[in-house]
Amino acid sequence: MTLLLCCKELDKRFAVINSGKVSKRGRIEATVLNSLLPISKREVCYILPDVSPTTVEAVIASMLKSGAIMKVGAARSTKYIRR
Repeated sequence: MTLLLCCKELDKRFAVINSGKVSKRGRIEATVLNSLLPISKREVCYILPDVSPTTVEAVIASMLKSGAIMKVGAARSTKYIRR
């Protein structure tokens, strides 16, 4: 069961990374919203190396403000998860 979940997660990530038609904002949103576990800004930057950390921060801040995601933890251990 765990292996199946991992494979599905990997498929989603490849779909997000390899879809050149989706904007950077859309790819960041999809990465955060499709994550099974809380995800940090650093992890988003690792998954999407062509997107700047500043852009990741701006999109995550916008998602927080709109209520699409919630913040878990504080300082360096801050992660984000879908509401």
